[in-house]
Order: sequence, then structure tokens, then C-alpha cells
Amino acid sequence: MASSNISLNTTDEVNQDLISNLPPIATEKILKFLPIKMAASMSVLSTKWKDNWLSLRHLVFDRTFWEEIMRGSQPPQDNYVAEKTIIIVSNILLHHNGPLQKFLFSVPPRFVLNPPPRDFKGFADLRSLKLDRIECKPDIFGSLIASCPRLTLLKLVHCIGLRHVIINIPSLESLVIIGVLDYLSFKNVASLTYISLLEVYKIPRGKTEVVDSFKDLATSCQLQHLHFGGDQFLATGGVAKSFPLTFNHLSKLCLTELNLGRPDVYRFVFRMIPSCPYIKELEISMALIAYFAFDENALPLQKHEYDDDNFKMRHLLKVIVTDIRGSLAELEFIKYVLAISVMLEKFFFKLYGYFSGDNSKNLVLLNLLQLPRASPKAQLVYLKQ
Repeated sequence: MASSNISLNTTDEVNQDLISNLPPIATEKILKFLPIKMAASMSVLSTKWKDNWLSLRHLVFDRTFWEEIMRGSQPPQDNYVAEKTIIIVSNILLHHNGPLQKFLFSVPPRFVLNPPPRDFKGFADLRSLKLDRIECKPDIFGSLIASCPRLTLLKLVHCIGLRHVIINIPSLESLVIIGVLDYLSFKNVASLTYISLLEVYKIPRGKTEVVDSFKDLATSCQLQHLHFGGDQFLATGGVAKSFPLTFNHLSKLCLTELNLGRPDVYRFVFRMIPSCPYIKELEISMALIAYFAFDENALPLQKHEYDDDNFKMRHLLKVIVTDIRGSLAELEFIKYVLAISVMLEKFFFKLYGYFSGDNSKNLVLLNLLQLPRASPKAQLVYLKQ
């Protein structure tokens, strides 16, 4: 029995040594994929694990984090959750002593991001920042961003109070904004290559300001992928005659949830595409709730302009259009894309999921398949539901 106890104790010591002596890259990967509370509890294993926790480069305060806090308050109270969250997050950040590359902070509604302490020196090595449903004033947001000189990815999701946003981040490469904005402008964004603006229902203060923000994008960075979701934002930038910019570096353009029955949206899209002469891929999806009061006289281009070399897309190889209902505006737009895409190889299209009958659906298919194509290599590919 004694020998058995000695063997057992020896095995425990060996296992403890194995855990304590794992290389830092291994412990970091383990901590990275654990919920943050569990990752913090791992610090009791040894001094090395505590050091690894305090220098963890990825801190994620997600929905799981604050739902666990809410379970500590019965019934859940907003004030309790907010105060508890501030204490925990502040304590972790104040004791953190290593470079921080990713900081995800998602908390319940009505949470206010307060100004940082005066001795706060910022997140010098932070690479990725996602703010999800927090309340933050523009000046505090500006101070936070200014403290992240190496930030490459920024994602803002339905943030309250950020109605006036100025993106001034020289190191930024990718930007995603989901939510309501009154004003958006770009300064010092030379590294920016990817932008996705979703549900950005911009309150128009004047079309000039909107066009100016596009000018900033077109002239101040080498944008490669641009995605607009929701047509309210596009409508505020609609122009009737000419689009005053060109995205010379853009390779992919995505326009989703479009209501082409709106003349302002229709004009914008017609002018936006030729302003991206080097795109290789174009993705379009129609709005699920469409508005069809379309007047053919509202077309931004005359028929003869379809043959003008200035409007030709000589690099566009792939087009995807989904949720097509067969309206006059949609068919005219698709006809236009096929007419100017002289090097097109594949045109994928998908019809809206609900038609009144097979006859109406077949008629839409027939109209699409009969449209002329400028590219002899262009193939129309029907994507079934």
C-alpha cells in the first residue's frame, strides 16, 4: 500500500509539472479558446499560468460573460450588471501587463462606456476591436481609438450615441459598421482595404456631405472590397448625372438589400458600378420588401450610352444577383450589367422565394435568359432555392 501511495503521489507531481511546464504558445492557445472566467481561474494552477493569464493577448467579454453576471442578480437588474461588469473588466485591464491584440467587449443595453482614467496609456498593441451594443459618446470613442495606434480591425454593432463617427486610424485595414449613423467621414485611412456598412440608415443632412465621404474613401486609401447593406444610405448619395469619384483599386463590390424601385437608389447603383472600373466580382441582392413605383424616364443613362466605351466593365468576371422578382427596374438593371460587362464569364442569379404561380416565375426566367450579353463567354447560371 505504501508503494502504491508513493507511486500515486509521484504521478500527481509529474502531471503537475507537465501542466506547469507547457510552452507559452500552448498555454496561450488554451486560454484563448476558454470563456474568460474559466481562463482567469486557470491562473491558480501555477505562477507560469498566472503570468500567461495576465499577459493574454486576446480578451473577449462576450454574451456568455455578461449572461453569467446576470445570473448572479435575481431578478436581473441593469444597475447590478453594469456595476459588476465595470469592476471585473476594469480589474482585468488594470492588472494586464502584456501586449493586447484583440479586445471584444459585448455587454447588455444601457451600458455606458465611461472615460478612461487620466493615467491610461491606451492599448498600444491592440489589433482587433469590436464594440457591440454599447453606449458611447463620440469624444470618448475618439479617445479610445486614438489610444490604439496599431488597430487593424474595427467593428461597431448597434452602438448607442455614436451617431457622428470620424474614422481616423492610419493602421486600420478592415471596418465593419452595423447600425444608425447621422454622419460618417474618413481621415488618415491609407491602409484601409475592406469596408462593410450594414443597416446604416443615414439621416440626410445634404447629399454633398455623403458624396464627400465617398470622395474620402476613393482618394485616401486603396480600398479593395466595399459592401453596402440597406438602400437608405445609398439613397442619400444618389446623383442624377455623374458620380464624382473612381475606386481604382476596388476588386469586389457588394450591394445588398437594394430597392431598385426607388429612383434615388436606382440612380446611385447605375453610377456606382462604372465608378469601380477594375472590379472582378459584383454581388447584388434585392430588398425583401420591395417598392415598385418605377418610372423608366428616371433611368440615369440613355439607351445609347450602354455602348459607350467609357461605361464598359473590362475586368468584371463574376456577377451574383439574388432575390429577383422580375420588376421592370430589376430587369433593366440586369440588362445594363450584361451590356457593359464585356469580359464577363459567369452571371449567377436567384429568384425571390415566393411567386404567385409557376407561370409568373417561368416568365421571369424567360425574360432573364433572353437578355443580350456583351461578353461572348458569359453564361447565365440559375441558382435554385
